[in-house]
Amino acid sequence: MTVMQQGLPRVKECPTCHSEVGDKEAICTKCGTLLLAVSKETQSLTNTDFEEGIPRLGTSFFGARKNLVLQVREFSKTFVFDAHDIRELIIGRFDPDTGESPDIDLQECDAVNKGVSRRHASLIKHMNKLQLVDKGSPNGTFLNGQRLIANQPRYLRDGDEVRLGHLVLVVSFEDLGPLNFGNI
Repeated sequence: MTVMQQGLPRVKECPTCHSEVGDKEAICTKCGTLLLAVSKETQSLTNTDFEEGIPRLGTSFFGARKNLVLQVREFSKTFVFDAHDIRELIIGRFDPDTGESPDIDLQECDAVNKGVSRRHASLIKHMNKLQLVDKGSPNGTFLNGQRLIANQPRYLRDGDEVRLGHLVLVVSFEDLGPLNFGNI
């Protein structure tokens, strides 16, 4: 690979035809070889346990008249789920081997490089509360800075922060307001 010299754009060499192509190109313009491989494996990060635990004081009650809102920090990606429809939600990224996507697919949020596994964690509704469960992910699941023990559920609260490897989700419970029966 040639490095940038005197303001020239970066280039790389096609492994098939050995032509020079732009560093950001996904396909070789000469032979059509795919240059950006889709990574299948979760990148193992060495520095995931880096923050102190931060207590959150929001409610853990998650009744039928609420929405779960998950905002991906540093990305304009938001996931919204009606409490009535939640039993279990899998959090992770697209699996190129099976073609399956989890309920909360973080693939487009640089999930591979941030250390998110294909089936990293799950959210389970249990008695009007939500539980977060790490699925044995190599880079860990953190709730407000505290690393979770794999397969041991922890209750979520409104305002919590969930970190998967280096990707942070901000949790909020959105109140849908009182029922409106209209003119009965």
